[in-house]
Amino acid sequence: MRAETMASLAVVLAYTALQIVLFAAHDPWLDEGQAWLWATTISSPIDFLIIPSEGHPPLWYWLLRLLSFFLDFNQARTIGLAISIANAFLLWRLIGRDATILFVMLASFVLLQFWGYHFRPYNIVFSCILGALLLDREGKGVAATWLLALACGFHFFSGLLFAFWLVYQRSKGTALLALLAPSLLALAFGASAVLSGLGNTTIGPSTPDLFVGIVHNLSWIGMIGPLRGPVLAVATLTAIIIAFRREPLILGTVLALLLAFSIATAAIYGKAPWHSAFMTMLCFMAVMVVGLKGRRWLLFVLLLPQVAIGVAGATQRLSKPVWSAPDLYAAIVDDAGADFDPVRQLVAWPDLTGIAIAAKENITLVSGNDGSLLGPINWRVSKPRAIDPALADRETPYWLICGKSCSHIVAYLGDHGFTSALLAHKVNIDNGKFSAYRIEQARYPITYRSGNFPPPAGPR
Repeated sequence: MRAETMASLAVVLAYTALQIVLFAAHDPWLDEGQAWLWATTISSPIDFLIIPSEGHPPLWYWLLRLLSFFLDFNQARTIGLAISIANAFLLWRLIGRDATILFVMLASFVLLQFWGYHFRPYNIVFSCILGALLLDREGKGVAATWLLALACGFHFFSGLLFAFWLVYQRSKGTALLALLAPSLLALAFGASAVLSGLGNTTIGPSTPDLFVGIVHNLSWIGMIGPLRGPVLAVATLTAIIIAFRREPLILGTVLALLLAFSIATAAIYGKAPWHSAFMTMLCFMAVMVVGLKGRRWLLFVLLLPQVAIGVAGATQRLSKPVWSAPDLYAAIVDDAGADFDPVRQLVAWPDLTGIAIAAKENITLVSGNDGSLLGPINWRVSKPRAIDPALADRETPYWLICGKSCSHIVAYLGDHGFTSALLAHKVNIDNGKFSAYRIEQARYPITYRSGNFPPPAGPR
């Protein structure tokens, strides 16, 4: 085996090993549990076509429902790990013996984290990208187009990649009629996502200045906020112009799509750093269809900052693996004893703090926001700062899992005559700090408002 092949294979195998370790160290978070709960609780055919309040197309939820017939949440998560590892070998096949390009791709934050071992649809989108590029290389451009149309069913933003692909296929002479059916499928998925997102109160720009948001998005290679701005945006676009200056159609398409995507996401989401993954993949696809020769440097420019963030992120996550933090649900069960019933005795506030636990433990618990049995959050009506008044009348003891605003709910309970005994707390890197409490009726008058002071010393 040639040295170049051995080096590139070593990169892929190292990535595989790291993905397995990162997966083992990972604490599932809100978005992973939310999709699973939707997929396993939806009963209406309409809701399966238009997922309520999510702003996502339905294919991911269909896949999760299928997996749920055979696997629980924790078992199904391993499928995502397997897909990310398979993607590394597909990328190896696509790029060949170029170990340096393999490294900057696989070590980037995109493929090392959220498009890797996380239980989200992004790694399937990447599978579709790689499959399309490999099929096109074999002269199967129409089949590749169908694959990218399916990617639009896994994530709304895949439309950015699909639009580029249509222009590329037409430039090769692919018949318009042959592209029509996959285009209609992609359009249907896009319409489903738009209808799904209507009324979602969490959607909205994080900055009132649209221009600032656009520039922030166009300077995506800087990753972190302090590095983003007009200078890096101009430098990024300049690098793209230089790389594709001899391919005017590809250049014009890439620039137009990057600008449109930056404007749209700034208007709808504001400064959204993780959307940069799709902009990176658009440029990656453009480089691959035109050819790596003479453009390898562009991938280094786009990816090296992401490699730095990816390696730093992996280091941080491995320094705080899931097994080094308390298991909050286990701490509650140990404290409550054998008769513990989460349906009656476990409250999550705000409700989003209970989603991952509900999925991981396959339990139903109570929403501290409105008192309902907690399922997937409907973002159209969610009020995360609301407190269910019935918490002040609930039979004690009961147990509470809360997020970073625990002081708010603890103070409320204190004002209504309850004590809150901290059992354990942990930090989920993706969602923040969580704490577990035992809630009991106070045996002494409560005259303070903070809810953080202990009762007078005395026998329990």
